[in-house]
Amino acid sequence: MAGTTEKPVSKDPSAGALLSRVTCPHCWHRFAPQDALYISQHPELVNDERLGSDHQQRFLPSRFTPQGMAIDARGFPCNELACPKCHLGVPRVLFQTEPFIISILGAPASGKSYLLASMIWTLRKVFPKFLGLGFGDADPRMNQHLNEYEELQFLNPNRDSIVSIRKTEEQGDLYDLVNVGGHAIRYPRPFVFYSRPLERHPSFAVAAKTSRAVCLYDNAGESFLPGADQGANQVTRHLGMSRALFFLFDPTQDHRFRRACSGKTQDPQMVERSERSEREKPIRQDVILQEATERIRRQIGLAYGVKHQRVLVVIVTKYDCWSSLLGNLTLPEPWVPAKGADIHGVDLTPIEDISARVRAVLWELTPEIVSTAEAFAELVVYIPVSAIGGSPEVDPESHKLGVRPRDIHPLWTEVPMLYSLACSTAGLIAWRRTPKLSLHGAKPIAST
Repeated sequence: MAGTTEKPVSKDPSAGALLSRVTCPHCWHRFAPQDALYISQHPELVNDERLGSDHQQRFLPSRFTPQGMAIDARGFPCNELACPKCHLGVPRVLFQTEPFIISILGAPASGKSYLLASMIWTLRKVFPKFLGLGFGDADPRMNQHLNEYEELQFLNPNRDSIVSIRKTEEQGDLYDLVNVGGHAIRYPRPFVFYSRPLERHPSFAVAAKTSRAVCLYDNAGESFLPGADQGANQVTRHLGMSRALFFLFDPTQDHRFRRACSGKTQDPQMVERSERSEREKPIRQDVILQEATERIRRQIGLAYGVKHQRVLVVIVTKYDCWSSLLGNLTLPEPWVPAKGADIHGVDLTPIEDISARVRAVLWELTPEIVSTAEAFAELVVYIPVSAIGGSPEVDPESHKLGVRPRDIHPLWTEVPMLYSLACSTAGLIAWRRTPKLSLHGAKPIAST
């Protein structure tokens, strides 16, 4: 084995400039880079004190290889880092790049997992092609489930088979249990992505400053029911840390939307629930949104009557089955060529125009959604999306709704992310100036 040398943790040769404080994407503890733990690699160094017998031990190293890798107690070189509080792994990109945390919430079966799969699949293409940005997994293991969702729908060799994404559960492998002070605390496992300006981007010279690590949290809808936020259940504490909130409103779960669309669609999701074989007790969607806003106020100490200074995107899902309420409006491409740069920018004007039309429909049919959203956030935008672009069908074997991969054509699934980043970050995404909106300090890098 190569000789060892003493070397501080913060001098990792694979890293550029390190942040002064790192944010753990699991427990949101902020710590100095030199306080990070390493994850042992020797197969006998298992049974971590906080994560249990199935996990490698975490340790604060004192020896390093000449290449800067930490050395565990059995002499194995180690390169994976962990949070000193929860001991869960932290992607290295978060040691150099500020996180952009997005909380996704909505009722059970509102389509969160389908939206995430279509959104990320689309962003992987449009970021480099149109916006001059790289976009990829910060840690493929953390994103494993979402990658599997993408493969099921977009890389499935059997494009004629009916497939479906399993519902997000309150328990399971999308969460981690951590022993803190003798108590088992449950934390959510985020999806983490990395976006960085490419060479043709105007901000390439300052890419280290403008890059972002996008952390997405997908919770089961039941996690947002009143009373579900308990001391040992930390799965929605990301709400207070979020730079943007995505609230999914599912029109197919609202009887007023179903009545308004009666005779205008053949989508099986718009059938009255009493006629469906898998009838479930409906959960009021405004209650979920209200509960989320109450938790945020408690977490950040936001007084009543004061509006949250973050973007709230009300994503109205399954647009293909309620588009008749917007006159079957075709959703335009959300970007335009940027002046003086070999990239495109986000055109905010048509997004906001369509937002106003969607808001009018919601105000007519479900005014409680609009009033709850606008009483909470300073900037609210209403975005119609369709994760699959058409109606699902009933699988004759499972009798559950599914979709054939060949029929999947997402509509506007990338727009919530594009709009949020344009409104909340400076120098990353070019956008067309819209005088009527205050964008909370964001500056266009190439407005048209």
